[in-house]
Amino acid sequence: MPTYGFAIIFFTKNYIATFTSPNVKLVILTITFIFTFILPTANALILLKMGRIKSLEMETSSERTMPYLSAALYYFALFYLFYNAEFPNIFKILVLGAGLSILLTVIINYKWKISAHTIGIGGVAGALLGSIYRLQLDMSFFLMLVILFSGIVGYARLKLNAHTPSQIYTGFALGFFVELLLMIFY
Repeated sequence: MPTYGFAIIFFTKNYIATFTSPNVKLVILTITFIFTFILPTANALILLKMGRIKSLEMETSSERTMPYLSAALYYFALFYLFYNAEFPNIFKILVLGAGLSILLTVIINYKWKISAHTIGIGGVAGALLGSIYRLQLDMSFFLMLVILFSGIVGYARLKLNAHTPSQIYTGFALGFFVELLLMIFY
């Protein structure tokens, strides 16, 4: 989701996209994709191969803990890299929010199953609304698209019987408010 969020920022007309060089955009997108998709996916596949998880669906709480913790670690490592780089603060805030959302997911996962899919898409929606508010970026069209996709993701999770409606709504709200509040107050 962070890669999608950054791509929206880079490929819309706004001052961040205008004043960020194409090389820096490529570096940010590539590093973000590696830390938020490639490494967590590789970790899940290794855990699957080792027999620590039974399937990539990770149906039990105990199966989700290690992949979520490692994903959070990768996100915080990415935040650390961005924090020490001369990148616009928005990218640091968004990665921090995603890492915090995953960490909260780990904690919630001990007592209750929550939809990580809707946490992710909710985070993108919260980040977009926060960007519109804080940075005065005109991304309302993309916010509407993300809200539409959020509904599709939530519906798909319900149709697959992967979650209850409360797990879907709570997941979306968690991702949304973590990102939105960080965008407003960080």
